Amino acid sequence: MSTLSKKFLSRMRGRAARLISEPERGSVTLEQVIWYAIIGVAAVAVATGLVVLINNFLSQVPTG
Repeated sequence: MSTLSKKFLSRMRGRAARLISEPERGSVTLEQVIWYAIIGVAAVAVATGLVVLINNFLSQVPTG
């Protein structure tokens, strides 16, 4: 086995040990997913509202 692969395996074992010792590290909770979804829907709603308002305003501008 080469020195490079020994270093790689050692590094991977260290990472695995950290994940086992800290099981909550980096986890995304359901609550976070729900908040992200709510914020995303609100952003789409605001953008849609702005587009509708701008189109309504532009339709009232005389082009003649």
